[in-house]
Formats: sequence, structure tokens, C-alpha cells
Amino acid sequence: MTITGRDGILVLTTVGDIDAASVPALDEALATALAGGERVVVDLSRVEFLGCAGIRVLCCAAEREPSLTVVSGTAHGVRRSLEVTGAGLHLTIHETLAGALSPARNEESAT
Repeated sequence: MTITGRDGILVLTTVGDIDAASVPALDEALATALAGGERVVVDLSRVEFLGCAGIRVLCCAAEREPSLTVVSGTAHGVRRSLEVTGAGLHLTIHETLAGALSPARNEESAT
């Protein structure tokens, strides 16, 4: 996982699988990113598998910080996991990082 800054937004990029074994690292990285007070985007576009434990961590983080945004990417597995669990009810989800970082999105989160 990496955390980078882009125009006042922190982008947490994850790679590989997010399952019960890797979710503690995601939870820690999210806590670190959210502690800075900047808007956070979690980029899952390079994730191959997103398990329920990962979705739970994302939803709990979004409860603490409603401006949290998730990038699903175009991979069927991640998008399907988010869809069937109803995570979209708790998370703001974009298919692309560009969409999540767009100026219109930034203005929405500021209101």
C-alpha cells in the first residue's frame, strides 16, 4: 500500500488481495491517512480480490470520515464485491481515479 498526495487529496493505493490476512494493514493505512484531515481516496483499481473484511474496514472508515472515496477500477471482482454487499450505500464509489479526483467531486465534498 502506498499513500501519495495529489492536489490536497491523499490517495491510498492498494495492490493484490484484500482479505482477512491483509485487512489489518489496510485498516492501519486508512487510520494514518484519515488522521491528516485531508480528503482520502482509496484506489482499489489494482486489487484482484476484495473480501468482506476489506469492505467492512472501508465502510467503518467512511462512517468516521464521510468524504472517503473509493475507486473500484474496472475489474469485475472488486466491482461485484462492492455491489453485492451493498457497500455503495455507505461508500462513495467511482470507477476511475480521475473521476474521484475531478474538480466537481472536490467541490461536492467541500459542501
